[in-house]
Amino acid sequence: MLPEKNRLRKKRDFELTFRDGRISAGRFFILKKRKNNLFFPRFAFVSPIKNEKKAVKRNKGKRLFREAVRNILSLVKENVDVIFILKKGADEKNIEEIKKDIERVFKKIKLI
Repeated sequence: MLPEKNRLRKKRDFELTFRDGRISAGRFFILKKRKNNLFFPRFAFVSPIKNEKKAVKRNKGKRLFREAVRNILSLVKENVDVIFILKKGADEKNIEEIKKDIERVFKKIKLI
């Protein structure tokens, strides 16, 4: 589970990030990021019902991504708000594949 301070919770922050955030994409997700004025990164995870009809699969995908981000959280060096939008079939991948994909995209956009 992500620490409380690293969760993007407020509706206003979420909407600002979703509206004004820069887009990047991985194999299993689309990412929107925006700088924040805090001293730590915050993350949110979205699994659209359009991609996965069953709530069990949507929740499993979000749990896998939360765990992968928690494992590499210490490497993130910028203060950003990040929203992960999971692609179809992301819940079927293992955590190592997800972690490698997140690290690759984070290096590409210079978050690591």
